[in-house]
Amino acid sequence: MESVETIIAKAFSAGQQTLSEYDSKRILAEYGIPTTLETVVEAHTGAEAAAERIGYPVVLKVCTAEAVHKTEQGLIELGINDKSKLKQAYERLSLKAWDLGGKILVQEMVRGSRELVIGMTRDFHLGPCVMFGLGGIFTEALADVSFRMAPLTDWDAQEMTGEIRSHKILESVRGLKAVDMEMLGRCLKALGQIGLEHPAIRELDVNPLIIRNGQPVAVDALVVLEKPQPEEIEPKMVTGGLASFFEPENVAVIGASSTPHKAGNDVIQNILANEFGGDLYLVNPKGGEILGHKVYASIQDLPDSIDLAIIILPAAIIPQTIRDCAAKGIMAVVLAAGGFAEVDEQGETLQEDTIRAIRDTGVRVIGPNTSGHTSTPHKFTSSFFPLGKIPRGNISYIAQTGNFATHTMSYIKSGEHFGVSRVVGMGNKLDVEESELLEYYAQDPETKAIFMYLESFKKPRRFLEVASEVTRSKPVILLKGGATAEGANAAVAHTAALASDDRIIDGALKQAGVVRVFDYSHLFLAAKAISAMPLPRGNRVSFLAPSGAMLVCMTDLCRRRWGLQVPDLEEKTRQYLQDISPPYIRMRNPVDIWPAAIVNGVEFGYREGTEAVLKDANIDAAVMILMITDETGVPSLDFIVDLAQRYPEKPLYVTFSAQKKHMEAAKAFLEPRGVPTFPLIEEPFEVLSILARCRQAMGRRP
Repeated sequence: MESVETIIAKAFSAGQQTLSEYDSKRILAEYGIPTTLETVVEAHTGAEAAAERIGYPVVLKVCTAEAVHKTEQGLIELGINDKSKLKQAYERLSLKAWDLGGKILVQEMVRGSRELVIGMTRDFHLGPCVMFGLGGIFTEALADVSFRMAPLTDWDAQEMTGEIRSHKILESVRGLKAVDMEMLGRCLKALGQIGLEHPAIRELDVNPLIIRNGQPVAVDALVVLEKPQPEEIEPKMVTGGLASFFEPENVAVIGASSTPHKAGNDVIQNILANEFGGDLYLVNPKGGEILGHKVYASIQDLPDSIDLAIIILPAAIIPQTIRDCAAKGIMAVVLAAGGFAEVDEQGETLQEDTIRAIRDTGVRVIGPNTSGHTSTPHKFTSSFFPLGKIPRGNISYIAQTGNFATHTMSYIKSGEHFGVSRVVGMGNKLDVEESELLEYYAQDPETKAIFMYLESFKKPRRFLEVASEVTRSKPVILLKGGATAEGANAAVAHTAALASDDRIIDGALKQAGVVRVFDYSHLFLAAKAISAMPLPRGNRVSFLAPSGAMLVCMTDLCRRRWGLQVPDLEEKTRQYLQDISPPYIRMRNPVDIWPAAIVNGVEFGYREGTEAVLKDANIDAAVMILMITDETGVPSLDFIVDLAQRYPEKPLYVTFSAQKKHMEAAKAFLEPRGVPTFPLIEEPFEVLSILARCRQAMGRRP
């Protein structure tokens, strides 16, 4: 058999951009993907001999690189079961084959009631990516597909086959054998290897992949070729040195101002409010003194060996300012100024000049167009938004938006009861970018969990490589903006047509263990939960509610939307709940707690019911939907804090069916004592869903 590279070379010599079905399947077979029995023939007698050898019924197809969509082009005859029909079909198709410069392919007729699609497409940023989904006529109609980057592991293949909406068809259905998942996984991994080993293959489509007696068989295939372009080698930038941002011993503010509410003044106020213990140097041509600190007239006048500079100057003078800092030995700077590539062509030119200055000097830069960064363990912030003292905690953020380090931090300060460790607003990320920050947070003992908002990846493959390691030890939760589907309409193969940027990114993030969220509020709701409580050990939840309607609705949402299980309780748990409840109620999970509360008191009902489910081996986390009103009574909430402390291995979240004043009072009491609360009943379940996925990602196999 000709090698894969020989097949590709011959195609390029003939000016082809696609391979024939026969050649495409020869490549599949070389990588162990099961294909149909088939033979290319040049005469009717050869077709008869092939049909006899293969066994009727057979299929005839026009075999040429031009036959991309054979059904639509009328280049296929199915279900031929005798010589007479074979002759008729051959005579019709041979004329079309002649016109297209092709031959006739005689192929076994594969019967199966389940059709899948698998494929590979080459993403500009991520390289070869493998697709799996529902095939046949449903491929593009339903777009029920999933993606992973090559190379794939067994775990990747298992995950992607299980996440399509139609995954139940892979099981034993109506007398059909279950799909051989090991073989299907090998097919998906093989497609990834083809993409990695043969860069000239731009797209590869197998549609349909028919399931026959549980075994996948490639019935049709298409390979799209493109001569690979040499990779552009980016100029090497300096890496490392991030400690100067997070643990500076002395800091200069270049562009300091004595005018209240100007950025150059607010940044000084923030540094002082956070009780920064190092030396603070201010620079302004006017000199003098600001807020009790001497002001230097220029960068050249500063003392040597300053760790970090915060530059609050117009964009036009930033490149030279970077060079001046480097000349003075300042090798880390935060650039607050906007007015670069995000604005206009002049800004793009200025941005290029800034990149050149960074590259020439080796200075590490956050920004430009950043709202600053924060490092509470070091009592420091470079933010110019008036935040005051920022509460310390164990959550770290990476944000590609100025809003997060400013207004959102202001909300967290004033509306929540958790703190942060590190926060970076990356701005235009000309230098320091998300993968390097993620790597720093991974080894940071002050960071328990990492939350991110990104609109783009500067180094996508590098980010995913780092994330795949980090997520085995720390949760990484990402809100990704800017999903697009550019270029999909120009695709030849199904795989590329379905490969929107967002689908591929979604699959790559799952593969790397990054948990994706879609609501901005989850960046602080999930952070609140994980800052105070452990990750759930699994997705099995129990909840206690004062209303049957809440029990029904939340159970439905747990199962259908959030991927949470509401399992049966152990019999001893169920019996205890029955014992504390009146006989007219039948106890189970979820727990209708109000009858017990009516009989024994609100505090007794919730305390005993919650403790019972926290003890239960079938339960990973508990949610208390707490009824507090003037009419029903306002219990002491100490028992909730006590339960959380006595069962520290299981998360306990509180939400409410209550008057607003009592909800706010409960939040103010419980959260400083380590019990997160949520005003809307759905929120704790959404958070549990996110954190259960984090736990699953941490436990994934290599």
